[in-house]
Amino acid sequence: MIKEWKDIPSQVKFLFMYTTMAILGNYTRSAIQSLSEYGPSYISPGSVLWPNCVACILMGMLQDMNAMKWFEEEPELFVALTTGYCGSVSSYSTLLLETFEHSTSLTGSNIKSHTKLPNRAYGIMEFLSVLITQLFVSMSSLLFGKNIATNVLALYTDPAQKSSDTPETTENLDKKEEDNNDNRMKPHPFYRKSITILAYITFTLALPFLALIVVLSGVYGNYSRGKWTLPALFGIIGAFERFYLSKYFNSVWKSLPLGTFLANQFAVVIICILTLVQRGRKSDGSDIPIVSSINACHVVSGLVTGYCGSLSTISTFINEGFKLPFIEMINYFTCSIAVSYIFCVIILGSYAWSKGLVVPIC
Repeated sequence: MIKEWKDIPSQVKFLFMYTTMAILGNYTRSAIQSLSEYGPSYISPGSVLWPNCVACILMGMLQDMNAMKWFEEEPELFVALTTGYCGSVSSYSTLLLETFEHSTSLTGSNIKSHTKLPNRAYGIMEFLSVLITQLFVSMSSLLFGKNIATNVLALYTDPAQKSSDTPETTENLDKKEEDNNDNRMKPHPFYRKSITILAYITFTLALPFLALIVVLSGVYGNYSRGKWTLPALFGIIGAFERFYLSKYFNSVWKSLPLGTFLANQFAVVIICILTLVQRGRKSDGSDIPIVSSINACHVVSGLVTGYCGSLSTISTFINEGFKLPFIEMINYFTCSIAVSYIFCVIILGSYAWSKGLVVPIC
């Protein structure tokens, strides 16, 4: 490792680490979703449930690891792992789109097989089924991750100081207990060194990853452009946009993390528009979508998966709600979901019920 590592400005470290983690987060989400696309499966193919679950487990672990001072020497890595990586693995906008499509019988399988719910009232049941399952799984995953950190990773801290020949007076015992508690809060030097090495590797991989993705996006014009190359490229932009919105607006309103709220709502608006142009019927009686070019369809898919997926986040959304008092948490979740669903109805629903949606061309 270079000796000048600690001399690199923290802002430069952050930019490089965050870029790497945004790329890896997008690839993790795409990979998990690809693994879950099989039939018959318990969870519908294309659902974002698995990525959200994994992201929230990691978010819970990292939050408590930070409390135990694992990232004391590399705070930039902590932000890159939580906001960058976990935030990019999970997706709020995809969850809300999934909720809307299931509650209105507008999923791809519904349109392809011409199936609908028994009546529109069952849309309420589908709305609650998707939403409650996703949110409860995500919150449970966050708590599970926090327990892994506090009950498993806590074992890998510095051992308590052993007793010495110093007489065990009341004053000495109190001091020894205080020192032991402080030691338990710090990871073993080996793991602190590992964190520094991970930070250095993450920093170093940023430019090679970025160059590789740009080249592959231009070389490969098949389905991989919309599935693997463009999403990661667009995801970097979305992840940074979410970070700076959170940085400048989350402190404005204590009971509502305004930055995350704005990022999630903006992502929902964009994903609804992109879904409309990718799946919207071009003209009455036609099965051709508005985007009828394969290449354009891949670009739209990259924006949906990469930009919208990284601009919005469930892991941070759930973690922020967990830190709020219960009533404020309910208000935050209810307000976010209600506004998002209204956007889905106005943007995507109005077009779907007037002209209709079709299966995308790619």
